[in-house]
Amino acid sequence: MKPSLLPHLLPLVASLMLVACAGPGGDAKASAVPRAPATAAPDPAPEGRVPPTRVLPTPWTDAFLGRAILLADLITIEGPAGLVEHCVMTLDDALFERTELPTTDGLELVLKHRAGTNGQELLRAQIDAWNLAAYKEIRMVLRAGLSEVIVTAEGNALWKDTDGTEQRGPRLLFRGQVRNGSHVDGASLPGSQTPR
Repeated sequence: MKPSLLPHLLPLVASLMLVACAGPGGDAKASAVPRAPATAAPDPAPEGRVPPTRVLPTPWTDAFLGRAILLADLITIEGPAGLVEHCVMTLDDALFERTELPTTDGLELVLKHRAGTNGQELLRAQIDAWNLAAYKEIRMVLRAGLSEVIVTAEGNALWKDTDGTEQRGPRLLFRGQVRNGSHVDGASLPGSQTPR
C-alpha cells in the first residue's frame, strides 16, 4: 500500500467500524466485553504526605459568656493575646477613630470619637456575650503572659445581665481567670464575676 493513500483511507475505515458496531436500526450495541473497574489513583508514598496541622484552642475564660451589658464613660479591657479572638470594636470611620499603639509587652487599641464630630454616638465593643458601650473611650490592651482578662468601667458605670442583676458605681471591675481546655477554675465560671 502506498503511504500517500493512508490519509484517504482512515476516514473510510473509521466510518465502516462505526457501521459495524451499530445494530439493525442504526442503534449502537452495548459492548459484550465488560469494562474493567475504575481504580483510584494510588496514594502517594507515606513519606510524601504532610500530616494536617492541629490547631489548639487559645486559653480563655468563661467569665464573659453570660449575656450582659456594660455602660460607662471609659471602658478598658485587658487580656492576653487571645483577647483579639473574643473582643471586637465598632469601626465607623466617619464617627470614630481607632489608634494602635505598641507597648513594651503588647499592643494597645484605643477607640474614641473623631475630632469634629458631636460625640453623641456611643462607642461600642463586645467581648464574648457582653455588649459594652462607652461615652468617651474604649481601650483594649493586649499583654503577653497575662493570665486573666480584666474589664474596668469608670464614670457612671452600669452593669446588668439578662436575669436583671444590676451593679452601679463610679468604678466597676470584672475579672476572668484564663484557663486552658483541660483545667476549669471555679473563679472563671459564668456568674462568678462580681464587680468590685
